[in-house]
Amino acid sequence: MSALDDALDRICKALVTWDPDIVEIIQFGSSVYAPRYAKDVDLLVITGNEKDYGGYLDAVNPDDAPFNVDVLVFNRDKAPKRELLRNILGAFKILYGDGRCLLEYAKTLGDPTFDEARTSLKAAVDYMNLAGATDDPLLKDRHIREAFDALFHAARMASMVYLSIDISRWSLVRRGLPKQYRSDFEAFINTLHLKYFYNGEYPRERLEEEFQIWLERVKDYVRKLEEESHRKL
Repeated sequence: MSALDDALDRICKALVTWDPDIVEIIQFGSSVYAPRYAKDVDLLVITGNEKDYGGYLDAVNPDDAPFNVDVLVFNRDKAPKRELLRNILGAFKILYGDGRCLLEYAKTLGDPTFDEARTSLKAAVDYMNLAGATDDPLLKDRHIREAFDALFHAARMASMVYLSIDISRWSLVRRGLPKQYRSDFEAFINTLHLKYFYNGEYPRERLEEEFQIWLERVKDYVRKLEEESHRKL
């Protein structure tokens, strides 16, 4: 057992001690898909009877914690909003429970659409425009990173529609794509999401040019998947 696994095991025990009604604890986000680069750990707690939130915070962040933990708590009968749920399903690991509640949440999402992919492309442009309209360096950086991640999200949604799946776990999407699309999707993950969004390592000198290159590349990817999907009908 790694140091991370050992720490998470202790955290899960502390959570269940605080709230015996917990049915599932799910690790999600960067600590799952990029553990070498993760700065913290994100947890989703599903419970049958939600307690005071401060108790959950105390349980996941003891004084000797080796890393920071962010925790989201939901009652079993109330699913997270669509966008948050799709992000959780993108990369997750069940730490406690059998995952049935998360699966039930996933069923509420409905089928993804190419319209959602195109909306995410528009959001990417909006984020980049917001970045250009502010002089605050921290806010500018945030908008830029969100712009590149919105491009990735557009590619992911289009891939899910193409594959006719409603679970957005990246490993399943990547493995299901034909070879001619798989390499593009891997580039979207590695560059747009991990390098540019998560690590903030986007080019500063030719930012607008770089964004336009990736915007057109993702647009073309979405268009090809949609056209091929229509041919298969």
